[in-house]
Amino acid sequence: MVGGNCVHEPSVAGCGHVTKVLLNSCNKTASIVTWSPPRFAERLKQLRDVAGLTLRDLAGELGTTASTLSRWEREETTPKREDVVKIDGILAAQGALLRLWTSQTSGSSLPPWMQDAAKLMAEAVSIECFSPVLVPGMLQCQEYAEMVFRYGQPLEKPEEIRRLAQVRGGRYEKLQQGRDPIVSAVVPMAAFTRVPEPIRKAQANHLCKIMDTGRVTLCLVPEDALLVGITSPLVLLRLSDGGRAGTTDHVSGNFLLDESTDWARLDEVTRQAYAVALPSHQSRNMLGELR
Repeated sequence: MVGGNCVHEPSVAGCGHVTKVLLNSCNKTASIVTWSPPRFAERLKQLRDVAGLTLRDLAGELGTTASTLSRWEREETTPKREDVVKIDGILAAQGALLRLWTSQTSGSSLPPWMQDAAKLMAEAVSIECFSPVLVPGMLQCQEYAEMVFRYGQPLEKPEEIRRLAQVRGGRYEKLQQGRDPIVSAVVPMAAFTRVPEPIRKAQANHLCKIMDTGRVTLCLVPEDALLVGITSPLVLLRLSDGGRAGTTDHVSGNFLLDESTDWARLDEVTRQAYAVALPSHQSRNMLGELR
């Protein structure tokens, strides 16, 4: 409560536009303030100014006219993708301009072929997984995945459950064969202690093996601690082009996080998650005792 106003923040799932509801305690009225990420045209002008380039300067490097560039900055017309790629390189935007342009023209800052969680992970050079309940899917062994699918897909036949578990169990191996990303995960201890012993041992053994490769770290959250800020599975990705993306899981599927996401907020939420978790080496020792 600040000056009689109560601010309601969005949950992790609502990480695109940020909406705040301000309630006035005096007259009981409410106002809604919404923050939106910068537009392509706005960001283009900002980066051009930072680079110290006039419209004529940038237009000359781009091979177009100053009037055309001016229309792009005033959002009177929209540039083609190949022009945006050139501008992004000239202004050293590291893909940020291209992602903003793609977001405005397709509804997502991710290219259409990457608007899929599996394809996103294939392009990642680092992956961070935060799970408030279970072992993250990409790190599950066959036995653990079958247990999860039996509860999550109760109407499926046993053979389909096994097939789904095999597909999930092979995800990390495929990533290793590709870009072999660095993976870190924060997982509650209860994800192991609350499952049947055979499954617990199989999962602990599986994680110990992949942690020993040096490419995977896992931090356990003690049973007397909570991941308060993370209410659903969250995966954050650093992409090969320097961009950021991610996914968060819900009962009905994945919600993709792209350039419009409030990354500063997520960075703070995940920092707090690491703070309540045990160090990786201590977690590895505890997993060794479970197998």
